[in-house]
Amino acid sequence: MRNGKGANLEYAGLFCPPMRKKVHVKDLRLGMYVAEPDRPWLETPFLFQGFHLESGADIEAVQRVCRYVYIDVERGVDVDRSETPSTTPSAQPSPAAPATGPYGVLTSVEEELDRARGIRGRAHTFIDEVFDDIRGGRSPKLAEVQAVVRDMVASIVRNPDAQLCLSQLKDRDQYTAQHSVNVCVLTIAFGRHMGLPENELNLLGTGALLHDIGKLRTPLDILNKPDRLTPQELEIIKSHPEEGRRILAQSRKMAGPVLDIAHSHHERMEGHGYPRRLHGERISDWGRMVAIVDVYDAITSDRAYHHGLGAGDALSRMYEWKGRDFDSDLLDEFIRCIGVYPVGSLVEMTSGEVGIVLSAQEKRKLRPKVMLIRDERGNPYQPSRICDLTLMGSGGSGAYGIKKVLGPGARGIDVRDYLLEVAAARGA
Repeated sequence: MRNGKGANLEYAGLFCPPMRKKVHVKDLRLGMYVAEPDRPWLETPFLFQGFHLESGADIEAVQRVCRYVYIDVERGVDVDRSETPSTTPSAQPSPAAPATGPYGVLTSVEEELDRARGIRGRAHTFIDEVFDDIRGGRSPKLAEVQAVVRDMVASIVRNPDAQLCLSQLKDRDQYTAQHSVNVCVLTIAFGRHMGLPENELNLLGTGALLHDIGKLRTPLDILNKPDRLTPQELEIIKSHPEEGRRILAQSRKMAGPVLDIAHSHHERMEGHGYPRRLHGERISDWGRMVAIVDVYDAITSDRAYHHGLGAGDALSRMYEWKGRDFDSDLLDEFIRCIGVYPVGSLVEMTSGEVGIVLSAQEKRKLRPKVMLIRDERGNPYQPSRICDLTLMGSGGSGAYGIKKVLGPGARGIDVRDYLLEVAAARGA
């Protein structure tokens, strides 16, 4: 994996790899691949690094914030010609690119939502039972864990957006079980994005579902304490990865990678994590993936001591910790996986309407499918309206699209009510 050390040089314009060219934004054309802007990514509305220009709206979005960009001529159209990217053996894929996986979207998000809701409900019920077993001194039932995860993987392989939508249905009073299921969902979706085969997704998902199992041995008054922890309490918290590994190891058939995820999801790239203070490559790839997902779900959730951030704010904050806490390449891929407009996000349209992002095509994440719930005056649509932005005109300065992401609970809207309505309608 790359270590991402060259990024700041590229922002400063001091380093441009041979396959990249500096292009003024007025010279941008469809089919070009924007590899780097003329400023840090955090100062642009594009949270993922690198994208193709697929519409006039894409070009205008870049022109609004940049004077020039670097294009990758091996991954997109060159400034001097209109040919497609080279297919010769010399054209190497970006080191940050995910593995090419076999996955396409097999069902619409509307079709998958009701089925996904049933799978998620069973996962919640099951993880509660697992927690009861652990508290009672019993080992988790591996075959049942695997069955729950297989159902989750199958749903996410068909269409990840349904489960990602439902991961927005957060209840502060059920945080521990909810967090375990959310980390499972997000990690499987992340692995799907990276092209992992289904057998590996099942193993990765099992580790993600059970990653925090060691916290069941942590006193609740410490876990839920709204004030700063004492040094002694902090040491108790830091013991949960080791405790989790010990609990899971009691099941002799528990796979090594599952134990490793429980043990290493709080390790950090520069060695300041716990419990073993591992550095960089000494942390497994899956441990690094779950570390990213674990923090993302935690900081977007309401806790006794923390009000959850919106997805965009959370990703921006995590980007500041890139390289220090998180693997640079994997964080970039997670941001690509989640997208600029994460599924389940509340958004304001250029018209003033308000909607909820339902799904987004892998290569058209700036033009997702949106469920419009309020008109430009703030009046509710009854029923709500589905708008697929990929099917709408995207050229011209007056193009219809998303203006901005709204924070959780903005304008008194509870996204959960609408997502459950869609799921119920499909299941009727």
